[in-house]
Amino acid sequence: MVDIKRLRDAYQRGENITQKFKESGLNTLQGIEVAYDLQSGGYVQGVYKDLKGFKAYTSEMGEILKDHVCSLDSVLDCGTGELTTLSGISHYLPNDIELLAFDLSLSRINVGRRFAARAMRGDLAVKLRTFVAAIDRIPLPDKSVNVVMTSHSLEPNFGREQQLLQELLRVSCRKVILFEPSWENNTDDGRSRMERLGYIRDLPKHIEAAGGYLKNVFPLQNISNPLNPTNCYIIEVSQGDINQSKIDIPFVCPISGEHLNHFGNYLWSESGGYAYPIIEGIPILRDKYAILMTLK
Repeated sequence: MVDIKRLRDAYQRGENITQKFKESGLNTLQGIEVAYDLQSGGYVQGVYKDLKGFKAYTSEMGEILKDHVCSLDSVLDCGTGELTTLSGISHYLPNDIELLAFDLSLSRINVGRRFAARAMRGDLAVKLRTFVAAIDRIPLPDKSVNVVMTSHSLEPNFGREQQLLQELLRVSCRKVILFEPSWENNTDDGRSRMERLGYIRDLPKHIEAAGGYLKNVFPLQNISNPLNPTNCYIIEVSQGDINQSKIDIPFVCPISGEHLNHFGNYLWSESGGYAYPIIEGIPILRDKYAILMTLK
Protein backbone atom coordinates (compact mmCIF):
# COMPACT_ATOMS: atom_id res chain seq x y z
CA MET A 1 0.00 0.00 0.00
CA VAL A 2 1.18 3.55 -0.69
CA ASP A 3 0.43 6.84 1.03
CA ILE A 4 -1.85 8.46 -1.55
CA LYS A 5 -2.11 11.74 0.38
CA ARG A 6 1.68 12.14 0.37
CA LEU A 7 1.90 11.29 -3.32
CA ARG A 8 -0.99 13.64 -4.17
CA ASP A 9 0.87 16.47 -2.39
CA ALA A 10 4.03 15.61 -4.33
CA TYR A 11 2.10 15.61 -7.61
CA GLN A 12 0.60 19.01 -6.84
CA ARG A 13 4.14 20.29 -6.26
CA GLY A 14 4.97 19.17 -9.79
CA GLU A 15 7.10 16.16 -8.83
CA ASN A 16 7.32 13.13 -11.15
CA ILE A 17 5.47 10.32 -9.37
CA THR A 18 6.85 7.51 -11.52
CA GLN A 19 10.37 8.77 -10.87
CA LYS A 20 9.70 8.84 -7.12
CA PHE A 21 8.71 5.16 -7.28
CA LYS A 22 11.92 4.33 -9.15
CA GLU A 23 14.09 6.22 -6.68
CA SER A 24 12.37 4.51 -3.74
CA GLY A 25 12.86 1.05 -5.23
CA LEU A 26 9.09 0.54 -5.40
CA ASN A 27 7.12 -1.18 -8.15
CA THR A 28 7.49 0.96 -11.29
CA LEU A 29 4.23 -0.38 -12.79
CA GLN A 30 2.40 0.67 -9.65
CA GLY A 31 4.08 4.05 -10.00
CA ILE A 32 2.67 4.42 -13.51
CA GLU A 33 -0.79 3.49 -12.21
CA VAL A 34 -0.70 5.96 -9.33
CA ALA A 35 0.75 8.74 -11.48
CA TYR A 36 -1.97 8.39 -14.11
CA ASP A 37 -4.72 8.20 -11.49
CA LEU A 38 -3.50 11.39 -9.84
CA GLN A 39 -3.67 13.12 -13.23
CA SER A 40 -7.42 12.43 -13.45
CA GLY A 41 -9.16 15.42 -15.01
CA GLY A 42 -5.97 16.87 -16.46
CA TYR A 43 -6.57 15.59 -19.98
CA VAL A 44 -10.12 16.93 -20.08
CA GLN A 45 -8.81 20.31 -18.91
CA GLY A 46 -6.19 20.11 -21.67
CA VAL A 47 -8.90 19.65 -24.28
CA TYR A 48 -10.69 22.81 -23.15
CA LYS A 49 -7.43 24.76 -23.16
CA ASP A 50 -6.60 23.76 -26.74
CA LEU A 51 -9.84 22.76 -28.41
CA LYS A 52 -8.47 23.54 -31.88
CA GLY A 53 -5.46 21.26 -31.38
CA PHE A 54 -7.66 18.51 -29.95
CA LYS A 55 -9.99 18.62 -32.94
CA ALA A 56 -7.07 18.59 -35.40
CA TYR A 57 -5.44 15.59 -33.68
CA THR A 58 -8.58 13.49 -33.30
CA SER A 59 -9.84 14.42 -36.77
CA GLU A 60 -6.62 13.09 -38.30
CA MET A 61 -6.97 9.86 -36.30
CA GLY A 62 -10.65 9.58 -37.19
CA GLU A 63 -9.93 9.91 -40.90
CA ILE A 64 -7.45 7.05 -40.58
CA LEU A 65 -9.73 4.79 -38.56
CA LYS A 66 -12.79 5.21 -40.75
CA ASP A 67 -10.95 3.32 -43.51
CA HIS A 68 -10.48 0.33 -41.21
CA VAL A 69 -13.70 0.17 -39.16
CA CYS A 70 -16.70 -1.34 -40.94
CA SER A 71 -20.42 -1.54 -40.24
CA LEU A 72 -21.25 -3.97 -37.38
CA ASP A 73 -17.63 -4.07 -36.22
CA SER A 74 -16.48 -4.09 -32.62
CA VAL A 75 -13.81 -1.56 -31.61
CA LEU A 76 -11.74 -1.65 -28.41
CA ASP A 77 -9.78 1.35 -27.10
CA CYS A 78 -7.04 0.07 -24.78
CA GLY A 79 -5.82 2.51 -22.15
CA THR A 80 -8.56 4.99 -22.99
CA GLY A 81 -7.69 7.41 -20.18
CA GLU A 82 -10.38 10.08 -19.87
CA LEU A 83 -12.06 9.05 -23.14
CA THR A 84 -10.97 12.30 -24.77
CA THR A 85 -9.38 10.81 -27.88
CA LEU A 86 -12.12 8.22 -28.30
CA SER A 87 -14.78 10.93 -27.98
CA GLY A 88 -13.15 12.91 -30.78
CA ILE A 89 -12.73 10.04 -33.19
CA SER A 90 -16.25 8.69 -32.49
CA HIS A 91 -17.63 11.20 -34.99
CA TYR A 92 -15.85 9.31 -37.79
CA LEU A 93 -17.04 5.79 -36.89
CA PRO A 94 -20.12 3.88 -38.12
CA ASN A 95 -23.20 4.15 -35.89
CA ASP A 96 -23.84 0.41 -35.68
CA ILE A 97 -20.59 -0.70 -34.05
CA GLU A 98 -19.97 -2.11 -30.59
CA LEU A 99 -17.60 0.27 -28.77
CA LEU A 100 -15.56 -0.80 -25.74
CA ALA A 101 -12.90 1.03 -23.75
CA PHE A 102 -10.82 0.30 -20.67
CA ASP A 103 -8.16 1.88 -18.51
CA LEU A 104 -6.12 1.05 -15.40
CA SER A 105 -7.71 3.96 -13.55
CA LEU A 106 -11.31 4.00 -12.33
CA SER A 107 -10.95 7.71 -11.56
CA ARG A 108 -10.02 8.53 -15.15
CA ILE A 109 -12.89 6.48 -16.57
CA ASN A 110 -15.34 8.26 -14.25
CA VAL A 111 -14.04 11.64 -15.44
CA GLY A 112 -14.07 10.39 -19.01
CA ARG A 113 -17.65 9.20 -18.98
CA ARG A 114 -18.82 12.65 -17.93
CA PHE A 115 -16.75 14.18 -20.73
CA ALA A 116 -17.99 11.62 -23.28
CA ALA A 117 -21.60 12.42 -22.41
CA ARG A 118 -20.95 15.84 -23.97
CA ALA A 119 -18.18 15.25 -26.50
CA MET A 120 -18.78 11.76 -27.90
CA ARG A 121 -21.31 11.21 -30.67
CA GLY A 122 -24.56 10.54 -28.82
CA ASP A 123 -25.55 7.25 -30.43
CA LEU A 124 -22.17 5.73 -29.55
CA ALA A 125 -21.96 7.30 -26.09
CA VAL A 126 -25.12 5.54 -24.91
CA LYS A 127 -23.78 2.14 -26.08
CA LEU A 128 -20.20 2.57 -24.83
CA ARG A 129 -18.98 -0.20 -22.51
CA THR A 130 -16.22 0.89 -20.14
CA PHE A 131 -14.29 -1.25 -17.67
CA VAL A 132 -11.13 -1.22 -15.58
CA ALA A 133 -8.41 -3.57 -16.82
CA ALA A 134 -4.70 -3.87 -17.55
CA ILE A 135 -3.31 -4.11 -21.08
CA ASP A 136 -1.30 -7.21 -20.20
CA ARG A 137 -4.49 -9.05 -19.12
CA ILE A 138 -7.41 -7.87 -21.21
CA PRO A 139 -10.59 -9.58 -19.88
CA LEU A 140 -12.01 -10.45 -23.30
CA PRO A 141 -11.97 -13.74 -25.26
CA ASP A 142 -9.41 -14.59 -27.94
CA LYS A 143 -10.16 -13.15 -31.40
CA SER A 144 -13.28 -11.37 -30.13
CA VAL A 145 -12.73 -7.77 -31.35
CA ASN A 146 -12.48 -6.59 -34.96
CA VAL A 147 -10.31 -3.51 -34.42
CA VAL A 148 -8.14 -2.94 -31.35
CA MET A 149 -6.55 0.50 -30.94
CA THR A 150 -4.28 2.42 -28.59
CA SER A 151 -3.40 6.09 -28.29
CA HIS A 152 -0.17 6.64 -26.33
CA SER A 153 -1.18 3.96 -23.83
CA LEU A 154 1.72 1.63 -24.64
CA GLU A 155 3.95 4.68 -24.28
CA PRO A 156 5.33 4.29 -20.71
CA ASN A 157 6.03 0.54 -20.98
CA PHE A 158 9.64 0.20 -22.12
CA GLY A 159 10.75 -3.42 -21.82
CA ARG A 160 7.19 -4.80 -22.02
CA GLU A 161 6.51 -3.99 -25.68
CA GLN A 162 6.33 -7.56 -26.99
CA GLN A 163 4.27 -8.82 -24.05
CA LEU A 164 1.65 -6.09 -24.46
CA LEU A 165 1.53 -6.41 -28.25
CA GLN A 166 0.92 -10.15 -27.95
CA GLU A 167 -2.09 -9.42 -25.75
CA LEU A 168 -3.50 -6.87 -28.21
CA LEU A 169 -3.05 -9.38 -31.03
CA ARG A 170 -4.71 -12.10 -28.94
CA VAL A 171 -8.04 -10.29 -28.62
CA SER A 172 -8.13 -8.90 -32.18
CA CYS A 173 -9.54 -10.90 -35.07
CA ARG A 174 -8.59 -8.43 -37.82
CA LYS A 175 -6.52 -5.33 -37.06
CA VAL A 176 -4.56 -3.58 -34.35
CA ILE A 177 -4.03 0.14 -34.92
CA LEU A 178 -1.53 1.93 -32.72
CA PHE A 179 -1.08 5.67 -32.32
CA GLU A 180 2.13 5.65 -30.31
CA PRO A 181 5.38 7.62 -29.98
CA SER A 182 8.07 6.79 -32.53
CA TRP A 183 11.56 6.03 -31.31
CA GLU A 184 12.85 5.26 -34.79
CA ASN A 185 11.68 8.59 -36.27
CA ASN A 186 12.55 10.80 -33.31
CA THR A 187 15.34 13.33 -32.90
CA ASP A 188 18.30 12.80 -30.57
CA ASP A 189 16.65 15.11 -28.03
CA GLY A 190 13.38 13.24 -28.38
CA ARG A 191 15.08 9.88 -27.90
CA SER A 192 16.86 11.14 -24.78
CA ARG A 193 13.48 12.21 -23.41
CA MET A 194 11.93 8.82 -24.21
CA GLU A 195 14.83 7.07 -22.45
CA ARG A 196 14.48 9.27 -19.38
CA LEU A 197 10.73 8.64 -19.14
CA GLY A 198 10.91 4.91 -19.85
CA TYR A 199 8.97 5.10 -23.12
CA ILE A 200 8.63 2.28 -25.63
CA ARG A 201 11.17 1.78 -28.43
CA ASP A 202 11.54 -0.07 -31.72
CA LEU A 203 7.85 -0.93 -32.18
CA PRO A 204 8.26 -2.40 -35.70
CA LYS A 205 10.72 -4.97 -34.36
CA HIS A 206 8.47 -5.88 -31.44
CA ILE A 207 5.36 -6.12 -33.65
CA GLU A 208 7.09 -8.71 -35.83
CA ALA A 209 8.35 -10.63 -32.78
CA ALA A 210 4.81 -10.66 -31.32
CA GLY A 211 3.44 -12.26 -34.48
CA GLY A 212 1.78 -9.26 -36.13
CA TYR A 213 2.17 -8.11 -39.73
CA LEU A 214 2.98 -4.40 -39.93
CA LYS A 215 1.19 -3.39 -43.10
CA ASN A 216 1.86 0.34 -42.87
CA VAL A 217 3.45 2.93 -40.60
CA PHE A 218 3.46 6.69 -41.01
CA PRO A 219 3.75 9.85 -38.87
CA LEU A 220 0.79 11.97 -37.80
CA GLN A 221 0.96 15.61 -38.79
CA ASN A 222 -0.98 17.05 -35.83
CA ILE A 223 1.13 16.51 -32.72
CA SER A 224 1.33 18.56 -29.54
CA ASN A 225 4.97 17.85 -28.67
CA PRO A 226 7.69 17.61 -31.36
CA LEU A 227 9.84 15.63 -28.91
CA ASN A 228 7.10 12.98 -28.76
CA PRO A 229 5.98 12.42 -32.38
CA THR A 230 3.06 10.06 -32.95
CA ASN A 231 3.24 7.35 -35.58
CA CYS A 232 0.32 5.28 -36.79
CA TYR A 233 1.05 1.55 -36.99
CA ILE A 234 -1.46 -0.52 -39.00
CA ILE A 235 -1.12 -4.17 -37.98
CA GLU A 236 -2.94 -7.07 -39.62
CA VAL A 237 -3.78 -10.09 -37.52
CA SER A 238 -3.90 -13.75 -38.47
CA GLN A 239 -7.61 -14.45 -38.04
CA GLY A 240 -7.61 -18.06 -36.88
CA ASP A 241 -10.88 -19.00 -35.21
CA ILE A 242 -12.97 -15.85 -34.84
CA ASN A 243 -14.76 -15.87 -31.51
CA GLN A 244 -17.29 -13.13 -32.22
CA SER A 245 -20.99 -13.61 -31.63
CA LYS A 246 -24.08 -11.58 -32.47
CA ILE A 247 -24.52 -10.56 -28.83
CA ASP A 248 -22.27 -8.33 -26.74
CA ILE A 249 -18.70 -9.55 -26.36
CA PRO A 250 -18.55 -11.33 -22.98
CA PHE A 251 -16.11 -10.47 -20.23
CA VAL A 252 -13.72 -13.19 -19.10
CA CYS A 253 -11.79 -13.66 -15.90
CA PRO A 254 -8.29 -12.15 -16.33
CA ILE A 255 -6.88 -15.03 -14.28
CA SER A 256 -8.64 -18.12 -15.63
CA GLY A 257 -10.03 -16.88 -18.95
CA GLU A 258 -13.46 -18.31 -18.03
CA HIS A 259 -16.58 -16.33 -19.03
CA LEU A 260 -17.95 -14.06 -16.31
CA ASN A 261 -21.68 -13.82 -15.57
CA HIS A 262 -23.38 -10.69 -14.26
CA PHE A 263 -24.93 -10.86 -10.77
CA GLY A 264 -26.18 -7.43 -9.65
CA ASN A 265 -23.12 -5.50 -8.48
CA TYR A 266 -20.48 -8.09 -9.38
CA LEU A 267 -19.31 -10.47 -12.10
CA TRP A 268 -18.53 -14.09 -11.31
CA SER A 269 -17.45 -17.33 -12.91
CA GLU A 270 -18.15 -20.49 -10.92
CA SER A 271 -15.65 -22.48 -12.96
CA GLY A 272 -13.05 -19.72 -12.67
CA GLY A 273 -13.60 -19.29 -8.96
CA TYR A 274 -13.27 -15.50 -8.78
CA ALA A 275 -15.69 -12.57 -8.53
CA TYR A 276 -15.09 -8.96 -9.58
CA PRO A 277 -16.87 -5.85 -8.22
CA ILE A 278 -18.80 -3.29 -10.26
CA ILE A 279 -18.41 0.33 -9.07
CA GLU A 280 -20.54 3.13 -10.53
CA GLY A 281 -21.60 0.66 -13.22
CA ILE A 282 -17.98 -0.01 -14.22
CA PRO A 283 -16.65 -3.60 -13.92
CA ILE A 284 -13.29 -3.76 -12.12
CA LEU A 285 -11.61 -6.56 -14.05
CA ARG A 286 -8.04 -6.71 -12.81
CA ASP A 287 -6.47 -9.81 -11.30
CA LYS A 288 -5.29 -7.81 -8.25
CA TYR A 289 -8.94 -7.08 -7.35
CA ALA A 290 -10.22 -10.65 -7.83
CA ILE A 291 -12.24 -11.99 -4.90
CA LEU A 292 -12.00 -15.71 -4.22
CA MET A 293 -15.51 -17.15 -4.56
CA THR A 294 -15.86 -20.83 -5.42
CA LEU A 295 -19.55 -21.14 -4.49
CA LYS A 296 -22.51 -18.76 -4.72
